[in-house]
Amino acid sequence: MDDKYLMENVMFGSKVINDLYMHGIIEAANERVFVTFCKAMQDTSKIHYEIFKAMETAGFYTIQNVEQNKINQVKEKLECTCSECECEEKE
Repeated sequence: MDDKYLMENVMFGSKVINDLYMHGIIEAANERVFVTFCKAMQDTSKIHYEIFKAMETAGFYTIQNVEQNKINQVKEKLECTCSECECEEKE
């Protein structure tokens, strides 16, 4: 196993754990449980970010800026035209 494989698996695990913590936060029966899950999620998120930055530094992730016109193209493509949906914005 190489570093990239191991780091990807650790990142995936942290995503799963954070998802579980989020459910704990949502379903918390009292403030103590809520605060405990919030702290655990914050700690795991920090570790996840540190792993991501290490992967980025190692060249396993490359971040590219997207030109504004490409963002606008996707936004226009995904925006509601109100002729194809049943939203409340129909004229």
